Amino acid sequence: MAFGFFKNGNERFDDAVDLIKRKEYDKAIAVLQKAIEKNASNKDVAEILIAVLSISDRINDAGTYTNAASVLRSKGDQDFEFGLTTLNTVKLATECEDMAKSITARSMPSGGSEAALQKGQALIGCAREIQSNIGNETLKLNELYNNVSITGLKLALTLMAEGNEFMATGTLWEDPKKAAEYQQMAFNYRRQIGETGEDNQTKIKSYSKSATCWICGRDTTGEGMHFYPMSSDISPQLRKEDKDSPLPSADDTYTSIYVCRACYSAISRRADAIAKHYHEISMNEMRAMDARIQAEIVALQTQISSLRINIR
Repeated sequence: MAFGFFKNGNERFDDAVDLIKRKEYDKAIAVLQKAIEKNASNKDVAEILIAVLSISDRINDAGTYTNAASVLRSKGDQDFEFGLTTLNTVKLATECEDMAKSITARSMPSGGSEAALQKGQALIGCAREIQSNIGNETLKLNELYNNVSITGLKLALTLMAEGNEFMATGTLWEDPKKAAEYQQMAFNYRRQIGETGEDNQTKIKSYSKSATCWICGRDTTGEGMHFYPMSSDISPQLRKEDKDSPLPSADDTYTSIYVCRACYSAISRRADAIAKHYHEISMNEMRAMDARIQAEIVALQTQISSLRINIR
């Protein structure tokens, strides 16, 4: 058997194949690169393996999937061995492209209605592509590197749920009832993948809920966005009057009143301004007190120094 220094390209390639079987991926990449330098006869397969192995420690990096897909497509339609698994370049390239898109979509910013809508649309688009391209087949790379078997369909359903949740977030400001519909669709997808969808149900209830503002009397829909509960002491007489209204102005326990966003924000901002005013007064008084204390300390230190001089 040849020593490592004298091994030819094909022998190094065979060593790399053994390393892949033992899941020593970093070492396998290094040996495959040496095999290519030594003009291994299966250079194309070595390049394919390096591209696929590069994903092993960058499983959430979109760029790595994109690079791998480019290498895989450049090699045409062929099967190759990866450890004990047989893979196809075209199918795996498609999986890499879909994974890159889904990772990119998931990393999109979602602050603000417009950004949330764009992210939701991107996730739903990815879900449809994965469902069409992969369907019920297992995601090979996820199985290889995460030791978790998940089908393209399950990932698609997950992305559909996430996408509809962001669509709900993006719609809530303008149309809370439409946002509730998006949350309902997200709930259905969550249920299909075996999740409870409890958070979706909570939001459906809140987004669909309507109330009359106790303060200004305006009707509004969408608890948590367009109106809020505020702790209050509601007398029996006021409770009776509230029961006669078409929409509630207080919660079922009569421990909170419902206040529209405009009234709520006005009260909150005024309370903040008052709190800031008194905070500034307190800080000024503390600074003045600190200055007085420092002056007294200096005076005492001077007296002590004077007494020491007199004693000497």
